[in-house]
Amino acid sequence: MTMKARIFTLFAALGLLTVAAFAESAADIRRRMEQRLPQIDTLKAQEVLGENNRGFLEERKGGSAGAGSVVADENRDREAVYAFIAKETGASAVSVGRARAKQIATNSRPGVWVQDESGAWQKK
Repeated sequence: MTMKARIFTLFAALGLLTVAAFAESAADIRRRMEQRLPQIDTLKAQEVLGENNRGFLEERKGGSAGAGSVVADENRDREAVYAFIAKETGASAVSVGRARAKQIATNSRPGVWVQDESGAWQKK
């Protein structure tokens, strides 16, 4: 086997290990996100949280105990998912997040705060 072939084989193996490692952590991310969803929905209904135009949660008004940690945890998981999708598709994580923000806004329930592309907040 030539040196070039060995290097290619090494990179291919590393790539598969990375995908396998993410697949394992993807299940963990999905589980965490599913577990947080009822709390996020409640906070959105209380107008504490909104969906910004970058695909992340944002606090709209304070005063809810634990909202900050929910936002931080959810956004950390969303960032990981967007980065993985970006790597797989050749897009940037920013463009993946913005595309996801449009989907979230479209699928949000009436009364949820969403941020449009210009940065203005509105209730759906």
